[in-house]
Amino acid sequence: MGPRARALVLDALVIATLHAVACLVVRASGFDHVSDDDFARVTIAQAFARAPRLDPSGTSWLPFPFWVLGSALALVGRSLAAARAASVAIASVALALPYLALRAAGASRLSGIVGVGLAAASPWSVWLGASTVPESFTASLVAAGVVGLAPEVGAARRPRVELGSALAITAACLSRYEAWPVAAVLAVTASARALRRRDRSLPTWAVVALLGAGPLAWMAWNAHAHGSFVHFFHRVSNYKRAIGEGSSDLVASLLLYPRLLVTMRADVVAGAALGAVVLARRPELRSRWSLAMACVLAQLVFLAYGNARDGAPAHHPERALLPSVFLLAAFAADALVTSAREAPRGRRGAAAVVAFGGWLSVAIATSTPVPARTEAEDRTAQIAAGLRLRDRDAARVEVTPCAYEHFALVAAFSAPEHVVTHPATHAPVTPACPHIVTP
Repeated sequence: MGPRARALVLDALVIATLHAVACLVVRASGFDHVSDDDFARVTIAQAFARAPRLDPSGTSWLPFPFWVLGSALALVGRSLAAARAASVAIASVALALPYLALRAAGASRLSGIVGVGLAAASPWSVWLGASTVPESFTASLVAAGVVGLAPEVGAARRPRVELGSALAITAACLSRYEAWPVAAVLAVTASARALRRRDRSLPTWAVVALLGAGPLAWMAWNAHAHGSFVHFFHRVSNYKRAIGEGSSDLVASLLLYPRLLVTMRADVVAGAALGAVVLARRPELRSRWSLAMACVLAQLVFLAYGNARDGAPAHHPERALLPSVFLLAAFAADALVTSAREAPRGRRGAAAVVAFGGWLSVAIATSTPVPARTEAEDRTAQIAAGLRLRDRDAARVEVTPCAYEHFALVAAFSAPEHVVTHPATHAPVTPACPHIVTP
């Protein structure tokens, strides 16, 4: 391994370690979960660890996160603590991938570090990394894949980078739906470039095939298992309408995600706007970022359309914007660091201080309350009950939930195959929920 490779590995290790420490800090400060989905996903991964199957959830949830987390739990044990530790480790390792992709695409070391740091330096980035949901590592996979493929998708001189990037996009598409429009833009671009160059090489078309593999495979599976290519979409939209969250105002529905992006990361949006000025006069930046910005736009359009059709996330919609945030942050950092290097040396320090102060003030002004902090969302009692049942080595547990709070108990119990869940009562959630019977 040469000096440059060693430096890249060291940087990646530092990024992963710092992210893991940040996740542990937010957990120690009181953050516990985003929603009951955190615990539901753990129970599915626990079941997969015991009995693997192609579609672990059997729902609209994509399978790759359960394959990864479930495989980890099969190795280290199925406890809730193990699931949380494994999730933090997966998200932390994945965060290093955009940095490596940036360096492979020609960005400077400083641009890569600042870009990844800016992407991760927000409450939602850390919360999602510290939880057991897949949004954090999916965003990292999307950002790494886009950056790795954007300069010259299918170019023979970088087959390993391109194939690795395409695999990252495939994994992202099998993890979260917001990766799908990105894959579509990259696949169309890769095909157009290959046809223009009359490139018929296997690596080039393998990249194209991988970019389309995730969505096409999932739709084929839905047609086989549920009788409809878009069963997953109808399942989500029907659920949102059933709980009264269907779209009633078309304009408001279409504008929700652009507004959320500005609200969630006004600092990144402002940085990207300034970066666009630099982009216009730097050919190497245009090569690196024009396609990436098209991917961001495609994702916003996809989410806006899905929201108008009631197919977007049913709660905490900010989660779906994390890939766009990562790409915009990396672009803003690369453009602004490149521009700063051209400034007279005496002005660089002052510019850095002003930029950091501006970022900090905007970040504080747009800070978001910690999710799942209300009394009704607290799952301390349910987790404690599940741990007690695990310590007793209960052979069978029957639960009657009030809503979805029982997933925390089942995840802490660590053996979902021994739990029988009765229909929910729909009573208000309290620490006494769910009702537990151990025959």
